[in-house]
Amino acid sequence: MKKSDMLKINKTDFSFSNMGLFDSEAEWIHPTVTIDTYEIIYVLAGEIHLREGDVEYTVKKGELLLLEPLREHGGTATSTGYTSFYWLHFQTNERAAFPFPKHFTPRDDLSRRLAELMHLQRSDHTIAELALARLLLELGSRAEYGNRTAHEIYEFIRINAHRPLTVQDVAKRFGYSADHLSRILKAEFGSDTKSAIVKQRLEYIESLLINTDFSIKEIAEQCGFEDENKFVKFFKYHTATTPSHYRSRYFYVHMNSK
Repeated sequence: MKKSDMLKINKTDFSFSNMGLFDSEAEWIHPTVTIDTYEIIYVLAGEIHLREGDVEYTVKKGELLLLEPLREHGGTATSTGYTSFYWLHFQTNERAAFPFPKHFTPRDDLSRRLAELMHLQRSDHTIAELALARLLLELGSRAEYGNRTAHEIYEFIRINAHRPLTVQDVAKRFGYSADHLSRILKAEFGSDTKSAIVKQRLEYIESLLINTDFSIKEIAEQCGFEDENKFVKFFKYHTATTPSHYRSRYFYVHMNSK
């Protein structure tokens, strides 16, 4: 591992939770759950049909999917035939330290690395944690992006999630028409520009609700809403719950996962 990589890890809170190997020849569908860790799914055989929030994914053999904490995910269709995949949970306070896409095909087959990691988990958790950190850093440095422009657009949306960004704002920033912009994002991420803006905005709001003591009114102001009522209406429309209920539901889980 390079010295620069070690420095990056030292500045990031990171922990390896657990992992396992799923094998089934029966029909199977992923249960709908919300967890407080990141989860990696790496498919060895068959296909898995999942959604995270409103975005749907089909993960095929050799593909990796990263699911984010406190985002509901679950199956969208039944997997038939032989299905096999590694699942792995970890926690970090800095997703950007491991900059690989949510859904992509790694250049190398990860099955051997993950098998070794599962063995280390049982024998030496500290070494397993270091091995996982190294693997995630390598994935970030060697990931093949299908469309780098799409990832630049998505990152622009993410870092501006604190303000009421519009599709037209993003299109103007990158010099594309709104329709072309959505086609670029949909081809790479499976969702259009408006959906990407809403997703990142919700994640920013959820982070404030969980990680700060700001009042609902203060969070509404920080996120550029005209008033608290419009903020609550927006959040409830997209999550089917109020900001206050969301905070009370997840605050205890978050505090006990530190």
